[in-house]
Formats: sequence, C-alpha cells, structure tokens
Amino acid sequence: MDILDSNNIFTDAEVDRILGDITADESSEEQVTEEHQEEEPVVEDLEDEFSSLEEPESVGSENEPPAQRSGSPTQPNLFNSIAAALREEGVFPDLDDDTLSGVMDAQSFRSLIDRQIESGLNDTQRRINEALHYGVEPSEIQQYEGALQYLNGITDEMLSANNEQGEDLRKRIIYQDLINRGYSTEKAQKEIKKSLNAGTDIEDARDAFAANKEFFQSRYQAIVDNAKAQQEEARKYQSTRAKQFEDSLLNGKTVFGNVEVDSQTRKRVLEALTKPTKRDDNGRYYTELQWAQASDPDQFSRNVGLLYVLTDGFKNVEKLINQQVKQRTAKGLSDLERVINDTQRNPDGSLRLMSGVNPDSESFVVDYELDV
Repeated sequence: MDILDSNNIFTDAEVDRILGDITADESSEEQVTEEHQEEEPVVEDLEDEFSSLEEPESVGSENEPPAQRSGSPTQPNLFNSIAAALREEGVFPDLDDDTLSGVMDAQSFRSLIDRQIESGLNDTQRRINEALHYGVEPSEIQQYEGALQYLNGITDEMLSANNEQGEDLRKRIIYQDLINRGYSTEKAQKEIKKSLNAGTDIEDARDAFAANKEFFQSRYQAIVDNAKAQQEEARKYQSTRAKQFEDSLLNGKTVFGNVEVDSQTRKRVLEALTKPTKRDDNGRYYTELQWAQASDPDQFSRNVGLLYVLTDGFKNVEKLINQQVKQRTAKGLSDLERVINDTQRNPDGSLRLMSGVNPDSESFVVDYELDV
C-alpha cells in the first residue's frame, strides 16, 4: 500500500508521468500507465520525531558476572517524602493528596514519574509512545507518522491555489484517496481527468484530503489496537502458563521418575525459580537460580549437563544415588580391609582384637581395651 508523506505522495517526475498530460490521447495514456509501474516510494524517515521515546537498550556486559546489591529500601516512606518535596518544588504540579498517599515504594514512585512524563507529551509524542509501548514496529510508526505529518502541514489555501503547484497537490491528494479505496492506477488517472475536465478538482481534493486523514489515522490506530490486543493475549497466556507450572510443581506426585518430595521442598524450589532475591549493579533483579547462572554461567552449564546425563535426562535420580552408594560402599570395604590387614593376629591366625585378656572366668570385670 502507498503511504502518503512529503517525499512519496508523488514526486514532480511522477506527476509528469502519471498526471501531467491528463488530456493526452488514449495511446499516450497507456504509455504513461506502463511507465508508472515502479517500486513503492520510500517513506520519509521520522527518527527525529520519536527517537527519544524508543525503549532504551539493556545495560550490562554479558561477559561479566553481575555484582550483588541490596534490593529494597530501608525507609518505607522515603519515596513518599521525595514525591512530596518534588510537588512543593513544582516538579509534580498536578499531584493530589490521594495519589501522594499511595506513593510508598519504588514501584509506585516510578509509576508517578511515568504519568508525569506522559502528561507532558504532545499528541504526536503520546501517539508514538503508545505505539512503541505495545510493540509496534518503528518502521510502521515512521510510515504513518510521516503521512499524518505531511497531511497536517497542508492548508486549504495550498489545496485550492489556482496555480501549477496547487493543481499538482490536488492530483496527489485525489490520487492517494482513490488508491486507498482500492482503485487501480489506470482507473485513478481517469477519475482525476474527469475531475479536472469538470472543474470540480478543488472540491474533490478537499473531500479526498479529509478522507486521507481519516484513513491513515484509523489504519494507524488499528495497528496499535491490534498490537495492544496481542500483548494482552500474550500476558494472559503467560499468566496461565505460570499458574499451570506452579500447580504442577506444588501438587505433582513425583519428580525425577519416582522420587517423593515434601511440600516444603517444593515451595523452596518455586521460590528459587520465581522470587527475585538478588540485584546487580545495574539494578536488574534475579531469582536465586538466575543468579547462579549469571554469577558463573560455565559452572551452571556444567552442573546442568552433568545432572541431565547422570539422571538419564532428569528421569532417574536413582542412577545418581546408586553411584554415590557404590562409591561409599567401596570406600567402606576398602577401609575395613585395611583395618583387618593391619590388625595383629594370634598364634592360631585369628585376629587379636583385644589385649590383656585373662583366662579367669571372672576376668570380665577387669578393664580392657581394643587393640584396633
């Protein structure tokens, strides 16, 4: 679809090829139509309009483990005091008492800042900010913002000017409206020719101008609404998946095949997977398991790989336990053999386990010691 803006609605060369000789004969019109088959015009770059509103890149090095920091403030009313002071200084001029009373932690203070920033945006910035927030591609934003910016710069005097520039502008506006409504290039040319011959091109251009603005605004909003709906659907799906995971972890029967796990251990595992407990120097939070991976990714990968292999793909933990039992049993037998070999023997070859044994039947009351 052609997107309207100051660079691509039509160039002077395109106007000459498509609409310049509108009274030419039919053979000339066919030649003009063939010459018009070219690439879609390039949309004007609008980076200056919204580059400051794009989401910042993530910070921190992937090759360096994060350093641990404390994760929560020690003063629960610190943010409330800061917000109140900023209101007194005029930074938050619209902050009412009810909203202020709700600022009690970092999250609510951040929300307050976001609302203040949003309130200071103009319509274009607010529109771009909303589109970026819901994940609309910057290239799509550039296209529609370029079209709307161009249309908003056109005045009725420019559209009705009785000169060559005014006529060219009217041709472009009418043509874009016809294309938006599904007309082919050839049919759009014929309609413009009719408008010029009938002398209704100024009124037709005014109607087309309003239709173009409504078209691009509605299409732009439809894209944002669609992105918003997709994001909400993704959020619901993620919430459902998280609930299913929690339920399977806390209420599952066995793990690693047939190993029973008590409820307290299951809750501890859930916290290790989902509860942020660490924070690096850049302010990013980590769960206990994420922190183990971020702190020493190589060791983490080795441990996971070893556990996977030694348990037959997390299916049989008994294999790992049996290996430990075998190793300890072998070591115990080896130690027992060493003790036996180092123990003195009686003349008949039996082990001399005690010394100072008296043949007297009552000698058991005498102290003795093991010679081991």
